[in-house]
Amino acid sequence: MVPKFELKSVPAGLVPFLLKRRALPAHIRSLLRESLPLLPENVRIEGPAAGLAESLLHGLPHSLDSTLLDWLVADIESCARRLCEIAGSDFAAVRLERATDRTCPRFHVDSVTMRLLCTYCGPGTEWADPNTAYSVNFGEPFDEMLVHQVPAEAIVIYGGANASAGLYPLWHRSPAVPSSETRLLLCIDPIYRSAQTPN
Repeated sequence: MVPKFELKSVPAGLVPFLLKRRALPAHIRSLLRESLPLLPENVRIEGPAAGLAESLLHGLPHSLDSTLLDWLVADIESCARRLCEIAGSDFAAVRLERATDRTCPRFHVDSVTMRLLCTYCGPGTEWADPNTAYSVNFGEPFDEMLVHQVPAEAIVIYGGANASAGLYPLWHRSPAVPSSETRLLLCIDPIYRSAQTPN
């Protein structure tokens, strides 16, 4: 099923984004954590959003539990379809990344029209208003309460530097990952072919 999203309510002055809060099924959460050592550090796939399943099955390790593999493929394809529906694109670039440290420590805006993120395991992505992001990046005093975090397992769609579809650029960064944890992050971007343009 393609997930439904609601516009996230944010304090005045902060940018809106699309957020779907959810909790993964307990058995899937457990299987994901058990299978983290089997996953490559980075899996990258591109193709039609409605036909990613076959490529994902080839790109993900066959040693994964079959229940987890089927769920993961279906969830990623569903997320890609929803993102592309919003973005007005038929193609998507998928990245599944396993990390044990903060891969993007500075607040930044992505050079895309929009992006979908979902943290399957570990802490969620941090975000802030531009003024707070600037203060953090340059070591100036800031209010820690103005640095927010996307809930783990939730699906978020936000605007990049070339934002479209009513979204705006979101300043964000990777969270610190506790030494005892591993972060598994899904990242999907729409791809526009020559005959397509962003909404």
